[in-house]
Amino acid sequence: MEKIIKQRHPVTTIFIVVLMIAFASVSVYLISMSNYAIWGFATEDNAKKFFYIQHDMVDLFINGVIAMGILYAINAIGALLILLWKKSGYWLVLGASVISLLIDIVLLCYGGSTSDGIVFCALGILAPVVLWAILQIKSKSQSCWNLLRNKQL
Repeated sequence: MEKIIKQRHPVTTIFIVVLMIAFASVSVYLISMSNYAIWGFATEDNAKKFFYIQHDMVDLFINGVIAMGILYAINAIGALLILLWKKSGYWLVLGASVISLLIDIVLLCYGGSTSDGIVFCALGILAPVVLWAILQIKSKSQSCWNLLRNKQL
């Protein structure tokens, strides 16, 4: 049996690396923002001014942001697994993106910042779709998706 050489298109590799860095950066940003929010915006006036929510919803917002930061870190791990030719990395990105989308919707329903929430909702929807499309780019007649799928490799 002939061994198939795994080689992804350079555009695919660059995109996965950029996506992994973006996921990690967003994760660090969200977790650091939640820590800043715990100490800096715990008063009612600041909660209304900066988070556009009622003071009693600050805990929900902060916990949601921490959960989002953890999910984006999971997305970064999923992108790393894809670089290591693991198909489970894509499913990890898809699952974490769906969960983060649900958290975003909950935060939006309870009066979070609409512009930030819509951006994160769009990221939650677009990330796995764009990643799947990029994995379809072929290199030497094989797409990265097909190479991830191949169980014999």
